[in-house]
Amino acid sequence: MNIALVTSSAFPGSDWSDRDTPILRASLNEQGCTTQILEWDDSDGIDWTMFDVVAVQSPWSMWLKLTQFREWVDSLHRQGVRLANPHPIIVSGMSKEYLPEVEQHGARTIPTTVVRPGERIGAVAAETLARAERDFGEAAVVVKPISSGGTLGAARVTEEQDLVARLTAFDEAGVTACVQPYVSSIDSLGEYGIIMIDGAVSHAITKDAILAPGREGTQFHPNARAGYTEHGEDLTDIHNAYDAYLKTVPVHPVSVRLDFLRHPVTGRLLLLEIESVAPVKFFHLYPAAAERYARSLITLAAASDLVRH
Repeated sequence: MNIALVTSSAFPGSDWSDRDTPILRASLNEQGCTTQILEWDDSDGIDWTMFDVVAVQSPWSMWLKLTQFREWVDSLHRQGVRLANPHPIIVSGMSKEYLPEVEQHGARTIPTTVVRPGERIGAVAAETLARAERDFGEAAVVVKPISSGGTLGAARVTEEQDLVARLTAFDEAGVTACVQPYVSSIDSLGEYGIIMIDGAVSHAITKDAILAPGREGTQFHPNARAGYTEHGEDLTDIHNAYDAYLKTVPVHPVSVRLDFLRHPVTGRLLLLEIESVAPVKFFHLYPAAAERYARSLITLAAASDLVRH
């Protein structure tokens, strides 16, 4: 089996690092695969069709080169390259516009307001701050580009004037933005990441808040640690969110990460986002999960090999 693991020529920040790919590569090699680590944005001359599977691992320069990344992904799709995740999963995951749709299909989510260029910014700012205070007890929101990773371009905002200014800047740049309530439970409990492999819960992590008031933090999964504090209805909320997500995409993913916050009053899990382009899986915390994911890629590679012959 010949498998490509895709990274970037450079990451958006000095604190961004890919710890998954070396561990995954070692696991694939141990299981008899030939693997190469290649950069999507420095790939002139690479014949991607030579690989049985191309696994998009850390293409994070994409957030600064969205048009180019979409062209690259589309090009591989046109050539019949087998991607993990499949092409529709990657494309839909490039924009958080899927979140309101997932909510419509029954998931408990952090409410997401999409703000497109030309929309009434003043009204949106007032409404989203009022909703955050009404539903979560604090007039604080997070505003960010609809297509972003980590906390690129994100800010925690508590003043209407500041929110208007930030949305105006996005509007003038022609960038669609989104606004979500800032859920204060993240400051004490952290953010939970639930990693799904082949439709089943594989493992879970907790990481610290980045935008907590007065906190100096890294932009990239600060203080990630294994596990999370589980409550009685958590599995129901996780599976409901995943099932709702599946209703919004035409094919099933090989792996995604569901990120949740806990409601400060009800204690229920609320979906923050779904990482489906290249979800960090924290294999350094769960080496057995790397073996599990490697087997999934090998299964895909075998299917690709059958198609070729």
